Amino acid sequence: MGEVFLVEHTGTRKHMALKLLNDEMGKIPEAVARFEREALAASEIYHPNVVPAIDSGHTSDGALFVVYEYAEGQSLYERIIQGPLPVPLALRIARQVASALRQAHAVGVIHRDIKAENIVLVAGDGGDVTAKVLDFGIAKVSSELLSEGAAGVHKSLVLTRFGTALGTPAYMSPEQAVGAEVDGRSDLYSLGILLYEMLTGRLPFECENPSELLRLH
Repeated sequence: MGEVFLVEHTGTRKHMALKLLNDEMGKIPEAVARFEREALAASEIYHPNVVPAIDSGHTSDGALFVVYEYAEGQSLYERIIQGPLPVPLALRIARQVASALRQAHAVGVIHRDIKAENIVLVAGDGGDVTAKVLDFGIAKVSSELLSEGAAGVHKSLVLTRFGTALGTPAYMSPEQAVGAEVDGRSDLYSLGILLYEMLTGRLPFECENPSELLRLH
């Protein structure tokens, strides 16, 4: 849907991540609404294991943007391709992601795209690792949160083309795959797949055909 840039705040000199909706997507109402809701979702979740949205708006030429806290680290995907994780580390990451999801669900946000690429591992003092959940680009946002959200967010637009059965097939719950109504349990299914992948170094189902992969799930 767009591009992400490493930027520096001109006042504080802090590094941040700026996500910019591309021109073609900016012409599609559903894509614009999805982008606005991503900013709303990420700004409403206050949790140490979530990369928060700090600001959003339009550039001088009208392009939509979201500014995120910059989480410097290795993606979980990059770590897994090096081999299975030690059990204590895998469980630590899983607990942190589960805690982040609990908070997201409590405020009315279903992530819908939990996968290794969307988890960043930030190294701390003493070698501790903190998992950070990012990318709420296809999140489902409750009507209650939308009604309380920022001005300008498309509140009534029904998102079909961008949202009905979106996700990553290797991690998608069966109900998500068929476009059925989803709740927090769909995210937990994806977390289960992620835990399996961390412990074994591979996915439970692997297939080049997305339709067949979804059938296996």
